[in-house]
Formats: sequence, C-alpha cells, structure tokens
Amino acid sequence: MDAHYLAPLFAPRAIVVFAGSSNPEEATSPHATTLLQALKAQRFKGTLQFVSTQTSGTLADLMEIKADLAIIALPPSEVPAAIELAARMACRAVMVLSSGVDSEQAAAWHKQARRESLYLLGPNCLGLQRPALGLNASTLGPLAEPGPLALISQSGSLTASMLDWAARNAVSFSSVVTLGPHGGVSMAEALDFLANDPQTQSILVYMEGIWDARRFMSTLRSAANAKPVIVLKAGRHSAGQAAARTHSSAMVGNDEVFDAALRRAGAVRVRSFVEMFSAAKCLASRFRPAGKRLAIVTNGGGPGVLAADRINDIDLTLGRLSADTAKALQAALPPTATLVDLIDLSEDATPAHFKAALEAANRDTTIDGVLVIYSPKPGAAPRCLCTSPGGLQAWHVQALADLLDGRRHRG
Repeated sequence: MDAHYLAPLFAPRAIVVFAGSSNPEEATSPHATTLLQALKAQRFKGTLQFVSTQTSGTLADLMEIKADLAIIALPPSEVPAAIELAARMACRAVMVLSSGVDSEQAAAWHKQARRESLYLLGPNCLGLQRPALGLNASTLGPLAEPGPLALISQSGSLTASMLDWAARNAVSFSSVVTLGPHGGVSMAEALDFLANDPQTQSILVYMEGIWDARRFMSTLRSAANAKPVIVLKAGRHSAGQAAARTHSSAMVGNDEVFDAALRRAGAVRVRSFVEMFSAAKCLASRFRPAGKRLAIVTNGGGPGVLAADRINDIDLTLGRLSADTAKALQAALPPTATLVDLIDLSEDATPAHFKAALEAANRDTTIDGVLVIYSPKPGAAPRCLCTSPGGLQAWHVQALADLLDGRRHRG
C-alpha cells in the first residue's frame, strides 16, 4: 500500500530541527526552548538532527542530510531561510512553531513552501505528537501515552488542556495535531491522513470554522464511514461566532446548517468540553456498541421512567429482557421487583441484586447496552456500579445514542 502523501509530516523517519541550537538553554525563542526540552525528554525512533540557518555547508552537504520533516522554531525573520534550507535537504514537509504571525506573513510562507513543493503545518500552531514514534514535536507538554485515539484541534490551549486531562484519566493517543489559524495543511488534509492511519481507531475534532467547506465535508464523510469521528465546534451562537472569527479568521457559518451537514456525513457532534471528554474516554475504551436497545436497571421507578422517556427522545429503543432471562432473574430478586419494561429492582435492592441484573442483561442477546440508575436508600451503602462484568461503561447518554446508531459502527 502506498504511503499517504502527508506521511513525511505525520510519520517521518528523519527530522531536522531549526531552533537556533540543540541546547534548550541557547534556544532563540520560547517556542524553541520548549520544543527542545520536549524532543530531548524521550527518544524519537527515527533520525533527529539539529541544523542552524547559519550553516556554512555546501549545497552538496545539505543534500546529504535528507530528512522527511523540518521543524522550525525560530524568530519570524529567520523562517524563510529555514524553509529554503529544508527544501535543499529534500524535506517533503515543514512545521513552523510560532505565535502572533499575521495572515499576510503566513501567506508568504505558504507561497514559498508551495514553490519548494513542501507541505507546511503552521504557523501559529503548537505542533504535533506521535506517541508510537516517540515524537513530541510540540509545546503542548509531556508526550501522551500511545493509544487508538487521534485529536485534531484548531486551538492549542484546548489541546494542552485535553492532554492534561487525558494523562490523569488513562486516555491515550495515536496522534495529536494542532492547526494554526493560517495553517497550510488544512483540517481536511489532517483528517484524511488519520482516516487512513492504521494506528488510529477513532478521531476527535475541535474546530472553530472551515475554509474549504466542500473539501472538508467530503473528507469528513469518508473518515466517518471508516472510523468514529466526534466533533466539538465552537461558535454555536452569535457571540461565539464573532469570537471564532476573531481567533481563527475561519468561515463559521450557520450552526443549524453545520449540524445537519455533520449528521449527513455520519460524524457525532458534542456540545461541550465535558461531553468531548466523555466521548474521548468511551472511544479510548475500545468497546464499540452494536445496537440501539438500551435496558434500564434501577432501584427507583421515577428515575427509571424519566430515563425511558429520554431514550425515546434520542431515538433509542428501550431494551427488554427476554422471557427466559426475566424468569431466571426474577427468582434472584426481591419479591417487589418488576421486569416487564424497566429492570426495576425495587427499593429493597442490594449490591448483589444489581450484580445479578447486570450479569443477566449482559448475557441477553436482546439487549445492546445497559444504563444503571442507583437512588440512595436508607441503610444501604452505595457501591460503584459503573462497570459491568462484560465491560459496559457509564458514559454520556447523547454520545451513547449517536454511537449506538446501527448505521455506524458495529463491533
């Protein structure tokens, strides 16, 4: 299988670094200092060389270096020279770590990169991480643990927060990519690479807007057909839209139109940072729901009825135990328990009763997922019931509804 055209950027075998020095104490910018510390914190599995724009080597010497990716963390005045040197070294991709670069200057660098046949990530981005390669080419903090989840973001600050949360919640990544507001490599191109990346099983996207709507939607549709794609888009209301335009200069557009486009593409939209965290944790678990029949195990009728209403609101089906399973389970439950629609264990339910109900529901082929509701009762000590013997986990119900959609991912 042919390598993806962005493999030199996201899966490089050889890298050259322009940071003014190979020593963090002698770096020429704050970005360079942080980058050098990150690169030295773990061993990149490929070849890593540090080059100065003031090198006195001949053209033949430069061509001998032969790298896939050039990482540039220099003052803006030195970036054009570094891009030119990268081209002489036969690099196929360049990443510029910087901040505060205006659109005019960024456009000039993009034009230079195109002239040299280079793919340019940045400027105004915080870099990328590829944990399986031991590559932390970013200013985002420590390298994430390797795993199946990819993250593409138009906000470096949000990405850093996501990685900080992930490190404390055992969520691991195949790739982390930040895109600057004036980036040369687009959201669509990064999404296309990750859709074809065998190390990536699911993709998280944070976006504020898009530049090429047709290309983005085409790529998103293709990616969502192959893997779960979760999208958190800022700018749902007028104030957020204005802020997004100021931050990223992207086309924000009507939120209802965008919502409909995402549904048609097969991507799942979340509405908040908290929901994105929930989705990330679910996708990182490697479990894939396979249907829409959600059973409710509860020790209180009221909460169970409310949950049943919500199930219908979000286009799921209330899962019911088969007759044989219900008959076998009834004998192990309190006399007041009912199993007709809800799996209502009654107020007399103990942890042992919850355990029995979860095991029965998990074995029953008429049920695809279980929602457990526990209402505190006098004299009963609450126990953690978030994980069943089969690995069913409690997670955000809207993400559950979308990922249970039978038209998407069966596992």
